[in-house]
Amino acid sequence: MNRISIFGFTGSIGTQALSVIEKYPSKFELDVLVCNKNVSLAVELIRKHNPKNVFVTDSKARSEIMASCCSEINFFDSMNAVRVYLSDNKSDIYLSAISSFDCIDLTIDAAKSGKKLLLANKESLVVFGKQIMQECKQAQTQVIPIDSEHFSLFTALKNKDLSEISKVYLTASGGPFVGQKLSELDSKTPGEALKHPNWDMGAKITIDSATLVNKCFELIEAKHLFSLDPESLDIMIHRQSIIHSMLEFKDGSVEAQMSQPSMIIPLAYGLLGEHSQDVKKDFSLDLLNDNIDLSLEHFPEDRNKLRELTLDVMKREDNSGLIFATLNDIAVKKFLNNEIQFGEIYNLILDNYYLIDKKEINSIQELEANRLEIVKLIDEK
Repeated sequence: MNRISIFGFTGSIGTQALSVIEKYPSKFELDVLVCNKNVSLAVELIRKHNPKNVFVTDSKARSEIMASCCSEINFFDSMNAVRVYLSDNKSDIYLSAISSFDCIDLTIDAAKSGKKLLLANKESLVVFGKQIMQECKQAQTQVIPIDSEHFSLFTALKNKDLSEISKVYLTASGGPFVGQKLSELDSKTPGEALKHPNWDMGAKITIDSATLVNKCFELIEAKHLFSLDPESLDIMIHRQSIIHSMLEFKDGSVEAQMSQPSMIIPLAYGLLGEHSQDVKKDFSLDLLNDNIDLSLEHFPEDRNKLRELTLDVMKREDNSGLIFATLNDIAVKKFLNNEIQFGEIYNLILDNYYLIDKKEINSIQELEANRLEIVKLIDEK
């Protein structure tokens, strides 16, 4: 039986992982579940799945959840207590699925575990990718990316000679505003931006999909996950989310990875360690279906400055990824709080990224200190 810890169990990835786990009660034991403050869903899932340990990062939510759950479940009172426990009681599988910067230290601990890390947290690789992958390599931790595009690359690049590949494409659905010019988007509300046509995700990542920042983050992740040349990485718009990635070889031939748009496919592989027939029953792809559209479009030209910024991040080995992710985090929060318009998300990122000093970050403590410096800088403007 595999002991599994899930960081972000109330989010979209976490709940889908639990739906896979509950089908195999003899294979998995839930060790540590971590969430932020979704009280009602957390209580529902804890009662249903009966984990050994829980940590709720928000103290008020923690008290409410503890009062509603079985006294036999252990609730940690601090992040440090979680880390100490996991250092002494390593899980067999870790799923890192909390968005933004929350619990990045748990992701790094999982990278050092020598076990299996299912990685769905984008910001951890964007801001600390080189160090995380070095820790995984040193500890011989198996990393399986859970994002659909990176999982497709994980599958496609097996036994491939990278020197034979001239281009690696990740696809983007384009989000709710696909095909619309940037000049048309200022009037868009948070409610409109949160209506993704293909994926049911949390608010932060859904807004990132609408701006295409999400896809830029994925390029940075791909560079770290697969040691790819930044110049070889590119984005194509594919509205149906059937094609997830493509490899273009030196002879001009192209290999595409396709599947139904479902996170269950990479999650089931990561958890079970195989391409499961059980998944095929629900998510088989019928290429002869009349509704299948495999058309592709270029990354929108009016968002090219964002693409150029991403390339700059990929070519550097300093805090540039942290700057990008922090500025985006600030901008998305402001947009969701109706403090800025949709188009101003881009302005906040592009107007500040090149002005902030670039420097090396060698520890989580330095990373957090620098993040707070950036937040303070923007707040004071």
